[in-house]
Amino acid sequence: MKEYHWKLQEYKGQNTRFRCPKCGKPREYTRFVNSEGQYADFEYGKCNRVEKCGYFSYPNGITSNAPKFIHKPEVIEFIDWSDYTYSLDTDSEFVSALIGLFGETKVLDTLKKYFIRTEGDSMIYPYVDAKNRLTYVKKMGYKGINRTSGIYTPYKAEKGRFKQCLFGLHLVSRAKQNCVVESEKTALMCDIVYPEHTWLATGGLGMISKIKAIDRATVFADKGKAFNIWSDKLDSTKYVMSTMLEESNREEGDDLADLLLLLYN
Repeated sequence: MKEYHWKLQEYKGQNTRFRCPKCGKPREYTRFVNSEGQYADFEYGKCNRVEKCGYFSYPNGITSNAPKFIHKPEVIEFIDWSDYTYSLDTDSEFVSALIGLFGETKVLDTLKKYFIRTEGDSMIYPYVDAKNRLTYVKKMGYKGINRTSGIYTPYKAEKGRFKQCLFGLHLVSRAKQNCVVESEKTALMCDIVYPEHTWLATGGLGMISKIKAIDRATVFADKGKAFNIWSDKLDSTKYVMSTMLEESNREEGDDLADLLLLLYN
């Protein structure tokens, strides 16, 4: 089993988060600790503002007198479909906004194939893998087309953890071109407008590694820093980075959903 001296400190309140040495933002910096809870030098840590800062420094080559951490094989769990008991309410804020933009038939066709559900004004986003297994579920609140709350997962693993796959992975086939974006919302909107492609989402800037589950794709990163980060990480012989947003006059951080809103509003 792999042994190591340091790991990022688990969150145990604001006292375990610090001011980032790069961007200066308070309570956003996670430091590395040893098995006895002692900190590595302050320079070693990770800024939680992955897109806006991205600072990360691991204490390579630095040892500790504390016992080493031992990496144990992970137990991967799946959510039982019988526990996925949410319903779909067309009056829910985001669903209602989509219907207002694109019409009920197209919207419901898309939501059905992605197994989308709602709870009040929150969207329930299921992550379903190529074997039709429910790997992860996200819950996010909306006001109209805009998100109003953070990410919450309503399920808890009992013995291991859930391993999130690409959102929409169950839809991949050789009959359609794969297109990858960052957010679930953008994938849904693009599928409504461009159903001739298969639209997938990473579910976060740092989740681009999940793209390895598919052999080929055109990738639409958010404009700016996200584009640069993904370009550096992806194999250009397999994944083509679209420069459409980079060459547009859109603002930093905008994505394909923002372009669609311009066309349909």
